[in-house]
Amino acid sequence: MRKPANHLSIDTLTEDASLALLRRGRAEAEALFLSIGEGAIVTDNHGNISRINNIALQLLGYSTRELVGKWYPEAIVAEDESGNLIPNMERPNLEVFLTGKPVFDKVKYLRKDGTKMSVAVTVSPILLNNSPIGAIEVFRDITSEVELENAKDEFISIASHELRTPATIVKQYLSMVMGGYAGSLTEDQLVMLTTAFENNERQLNIINDLLRVARAEANAVKIIKEDVDLVLLVDEIIKDFNDKFNAAQQQVTYIHNVESAIYSADPVHLRMVLENLLSNANKYTPDKGKIAIKLTQTKTKIKVSVKDTGVGISKRDIPKLFYKFSRINNPLTTTAGGSGLGLYWVKKLVMLHGAEIKVSSAPKKGSTFTVIFNRTNEKTGSGHQAGILNPGQ
Repeated sequence: MRKPANHLSIDTLTEDASLALLRRGRAEAEALFLSIGEGAIVTDNHGNISRINNIALQLLGYSTRELVGKWYPEAIVAEDESGNLIPNMERPNLEVFLTGKPVFDKVKYLRKDGTKMSVAVTVSPILLNNSPIGAIEVFRDITSEVELENAKDEFISIASHELRTPATIVKQYLSMVMGGYAGSLTEDQLVMLTTAFENNERQLNIINDLLRVARAEANAVKIIKEDVDLVLLVDEIIKDFNDKFNAAQQQVTYIHNVESAIYSADPVHLRMVLENLLSNANKYTPDKGKIAIKLTQTKTKIKVSVKDTGVGISKRDIPKLFYKFSRINNPLTTTAGGSGLGLYWVKKLVMLHGAEIKVSSAPKKGSTFTVIFNRTNEKTGSGHQAGILNPGQ
């Protein structure tokens, strides 16, 4: 007997159900994409824009027709923080195809009306069988945040300059009075003036730290390289700190596996890096503690480490060490003082020298700070001028 014409086979029902599920999945995916609370752009494996949500269109000032199907690097112009056009192959949406991993960046997008917008960008590859077939970018407008940061840095710079002059004059007059230029002093007067002088010196150090940070944020730090003997430099700095080490009855050792370790660096800024590490070891190590400085040289690297038996740092606090104005709470924080800018400045100078800094620590077990100088890309020679520090690196 023949089946009725309107009878549907099981195969047909299964196929219809599968199509319905597929349509529903696509609808859900589309709804999810459109509901993203920030700008979102999808590109195919050729870098062409295949989808873009309404928030991205509003932020950029374009219509869907003007962007979909266009090659992403040409359709959306991007600049770096200095206003230079970013080469096409360095754009995050193309970079993910080379790495296969998410890329994070901060750039400036050019809107349709010609204005510029600072954005934080996250681009992730779309993978099929572990191969990228496209990319999805999510970005947000951070223009107001950048402007606020710039205003803050400008304020710090101006305030620091205005504060430095009177603080320096106070220091000069205190020195003259303590030196007897205004007559003899009683013991009590000398004690009070010494306290005033030390606190004024501390204020000047904080102002200098603020000025350095302002210069760093303004890309205004330059280094002049020359050949520096790190073995000798470390030895000189240790001798400069001897009085402080002795006052705290701290046992200090210095071990180096070579008699000389020549590296092309700015001696003034490099001294600042090493002085800061030794100063911190001195401040955050209790009396009668131990501080070990070690220098090792290989064909490719020079490592300088400063290890102490101090209060230590918890694992969760280590990433905060190199932030501006970051201070880690510990039993010696109050007595040690400081602006929370020292290690921020250290990190910037280390980066400027093409080096890196690593930290290992645990509470009550001390800390080890290690600066690693890469000799493979080193350019030695007196008078070599390096580039300008880029704080965004």
